[in-house]
Amino acid sequence: MYILIPLILSVICLFVNPYVGLFGIFTVVELIIILCVDINANARIKLCYKVSGENAPRAEQLKRSGKILATSECVLTVFFTIITVVVESGVWMLASGSLTGNAVVMTPFSLISEGNLTLSCILLVTAIAFQIIALILAFVRRGQLMKRIHSMARSIR
Repeated sequence: MYILIPLILSVICLFVNPYVGLFGIFTVVELIIILCVDINANARIKLCYKVSGENAPRAEQLKRSGKILATSECVLTVFFTIITVVVESGVWMLASGSLTGNAVVMTPFSLISEGNLTLSCILLVTAIAFQIIALILAFVRRGQLMKRIHSMARSIR
């Protein structure tokens, strides 16, 4: 669940950034999907512990689906990180006026002045760094889930 912290910080950086603004919704969608997959994987692993003595084939099926969900969490995080970095960088370049010459504010509110490109760029880079941290944490989380699955497999046998 600690993967959520850098994603939430990334969302804050993006929503405050006047040139990316509401395109931070991509990160919110990523946050929701990763949360659902993580909860599902944990629930399957816990259920596998409970049914392991009673129904071995069901426990094996739950163990396999837990492995698949742990791997899919990493794949989804990689996919969303790539998409988010490309979209947000492109939106920032277009909206900041660095490509077109006309700056366009992408937020309904303004916490940062429109002409402050340096702070806007720092916020964008910080949001991307938080995305990469979340990506690393997804792989750490996968390793933890796999350890739980393998320790469970040893206790079943």
